[in-house]
Amino acid sequence: MSDTAENTVNLDDAVIPFRIENAAVRGEITRLKASIHEVLKDHDYPAPIARVVAKAVALTSLLGSSIKFKGRLIIQTTTDGPLNMLVVDYHTDGNFKTPGKFRASARFDAVKLSELDETDDASLLGAGQMIITIDQGNDMQNYQGIVALDNIGLEAAAELYFGKSEQMLTQVRLAAEYDTDEKTWNAGGVMVQSIAVEGGSNAELNDEELKELQLADWENARALMLTIKDFELINPKGDSQNLLYQLFHEKGVSCYVPQALEAFCQCSPERIEDMLGQFSQEERVEMAIGNPKKPGFIQVACDFCGKEYEFTAEHFAQ
Repeated sequence: MSDTAENTVNLDDAVIPFRIENAAVRGEITRLKASIHEVLKDHDYPAPIARVVAKAVALTSLLGSSIKFKGRLIIQTTTDGPLNMLVVDYHTDGNFKTPGKFRASARFDAVKLSELDETDDASLLGAGQMIITIDQGNDMQNYQGIVALDNIGLEAAAELYFGKSEQMLTQVRLAAEYDTDEKTWNAGGVMVQSIAVEGGSNAELNDEELKELQLADWENARALMLTIKDFELINPKGDSQNLLYQLFHEKGVSCYVPQALEAFCQCSPERIEDMLGQFSQEERVEMAIGNPKKPGFIQVACDFCGKEYEFTAEHFAQ
């Protein structure tokens, strides 16, 4: 395996771009361990919900790593299933020198969840839509793509998104699982995409022959992708580069500079205080008195990290 990657980051929490040699196929592979556990550890999500959240983070990391500018990529689902809302917010500086940072949040209906016979992604999500937003910052217009979710999982939704918005053949595999021995979540994902055939040795081919070659490369890569087992993507003793070699060793694969991934949150006591400061003192007193969990205190929990902040109404009267 040709390896141009500078392995200066922990590959247990990183995304690695790669290219299948002598083929019109590129891709990204990601593995998440400490970072995804950091996102999930303070949420009391049932295991099926946490699994989909982890897979959504892996998908967002695969997509966000290709952004070449400082900005954000946001994946949001709104559906009628037990997992009725899911948001993953990915921030990048547009290079591989600084980590990609993500946070995630989900809302679910416990009653609907208990009534499910199957807890696969499609059953948990139900019908609705997935919105992928690319925020370019700097007063630039956002790009937004919408995919209808009609009892399909995240992998199929991502493939539909690229087929619709980019006219690009794409295959995605995602996996997530809780390690009962290590008491931590692991997640992983890999994505391959068909790209135009380059010149060089193919310079003598006409357009039709180039298309046939591109399609043959794609069908071969897709067939190999379909052989991947979940444990291969999340095995804590595994290695992303070794998995790529196992898949594509016949043609060879080049890995490029990996990007570290880490969880983050923008909440802080100051931000929550500013938010509560927008209410009137009368409203804050009512919040405190009406708090069934701890009467006399205003309690606010961050949807993303789960951290809880506590204030008294008198605090704002000072």
